[in-house]
Amino acid sequence: MRTNPFQPFYDNCNAGNSRAKFDNLPEFPRFVDIELTNTCNFRCLMCPTGNLSLTRPAGFMSEEIYKKIIDQLEPHKSALRFIQWGEPTLHPQFLEFVSMAKDAGLLTHLNTNGSKMPPDYIEEMIERGLDSIKFSFQGVDRKSYEEMRNTDFFDELVEVMRTFRDIRGDRPFPYLHASTSITYETKEQVREFRALMSDLVDSLTVGRTVFAYTDLNAVRLRPHEMEMLKMLKKEESVVKKHPECPEVYDKMSIHFDGSVTGCCHDANNMMQLGSLEEQSLSEIWHSDKLNEYREMLAQMRHDELPLCKDCYDYQGLQTPGLQDTD
Repeated sequence: MRTNPFQPFYDNCNAGNSRAKFDNLPEFPRFVDIELTNTCNFRCLMCPTGNLSLTRPAGFMSEEIYKKIIDQLEPHKSALRFIQWGEPTLHPQFLEFVSMAKDAGLLTHLNTNGSKMPPDYIEEMIERGLDSIKFSFQGVDRKSYEEMRNTDFFDELVEVMRTFRDIRGDRPFPYLHASTSITYETKEQVREFRALMSDLVDSLTVGRTVFAYTDLNAVRLRPHEMEMLKMLKKEESVVKKHPECPEVYDKMSIHFDGSVTGCCHDANNMMQLGSLEEQSLSEIWHSDKLNEYREMLAQMRHDELPLCKDCYDYQGLQTPGLQDTD
């Protein structure tokens, strides 16, 4: 049975409450999320990139900024995740960037929609040493996937994952993970999805779709897309309970232009902390602004922060009031 190489990092991040994490702050972030691009080839209705409510300019991370990040992570051996508000494999240097991180001795993880992965690309990704990959779904079948993702790619994604599993073979890495979120899907549908995934990945996460960040007045959708979004938003079933936030105590999120934010949900730099053009990651990590956010979240004062007030425990499926998805 394979072990997720990132699990020790996640265990550390999730340990204890916010107050305890604030009082035991690491000298440097344990892992860093990097947005290689905020562009995507999908039009997912719940995503600010897909529904065109993203207000930042679109772009791709330069090699100069990426190298600056790697140079600062290398002494600390912080783990690196290619994630955020776009599809990382659209970056023309993605495979090269994986190699650069591995040469620096860093763990690497990719979140992907899986749409840009022919067999030769998969083989090269494995050869370059990617440690972990998560295939992102929404829904649990072709219909629910297409409703949320606004793209008919469910069956094709399953085949990509099957190909990836076969090419990996007996090699230990990358660790294969899939995640999805649901709205109205039944327990039986979720069970069927779990059965489908059981032979394709090493682990599966089923959570709840959160639409709290979706401003219907800001999205730019066609009429039929808007009607679908309204329907799905009406079906939202997340219990609105603020989580113990691991973000500001364990990790940092860096956008493609080198701007650093205090929140993984910050699509439009509402909680920007600084920029790598002017400061080091260490300086930003120990900045007064970030410490102010840490103190507020340690006191569970989510409602005083623009993004945190709409942040809910979408994975806490044992929370009373949430449907059981087992």
